[in-house]
Amino acid sequence: MNSLHIMLGSPDSRQHTMPPLKEQDYYIGVDKGALLLAENGYYIDLSLGDFDSITDAEKLIIEKNSKKVISFEPEKDDTDAELSLVYAMQFFDTEQIILYGWSGGRLDHLMSILMIVMQPRFKSIVTRLIFINQTNTLKFYLPGSYLLFKEPDKKYCSFIGMTPLSNLTLDKGFKYTLDNKNFDYPIALISNEFVMEEGRFSFDSGLAAFIQSKD
Repeated sequence: MNSLHIMLGSPDSRQHTMPPLKEQDYYIGVDKGALLLAENGYYIDLSLGDFDSITDAEKLIIEKNSKKVISFEPEKDDTDAELSLVYAMQFFDTEQIILYGWSGGRLDHLMSILMIVMQPRFKSIVTRLIFINQTNTLKFYLPGSYLLFKEPDKKYCSFIGMTPLSNLTLDKGFKYTLDNKNFDYPIALISNEFVMEEGRFSFDSGLAAFIQSKD
């Protein structure tokens, strides 16, 4: 399975998780995320952003360690995170798109990143997106039935209805189960736990997020 790894520019180094280095994978660095990759020995397939928080010396480091660099004006309609996904859709055909460096900074930045999945233009890649930081793994699901596996280092799991959900079912693999429950509004069902190594969940309409977390 090949992956596209996108390093965003969170200012909080405590939340930085570095992607694995794999020959078959691709790497996008976004603004300060590009600098972080470059300084840690990654050769970046695409670096992009307005680079408004980057010095000239740091920009040179990014350019020396990138196959391609695209700079934007700070005043633009799309955020750097949105632009990274636009380019991901256009130029990288991978099974997974894994995002890092998305948490720990401004709350408005975090909200804008998480709400990306609500935009119709990104619907085709929603189920390929994975958000990872030091304590969380976040994935999104369209209607269907899914077998989920517990991450060994994570204690909690949460189901988030990004939209209303119909017939949400959580089987006996989870501590708190549900049987065809309807929610007419977005809902956060947090602090559930696996009681087995795997559990199945299903729903018939809406958009759901699944988070595995540790303290």
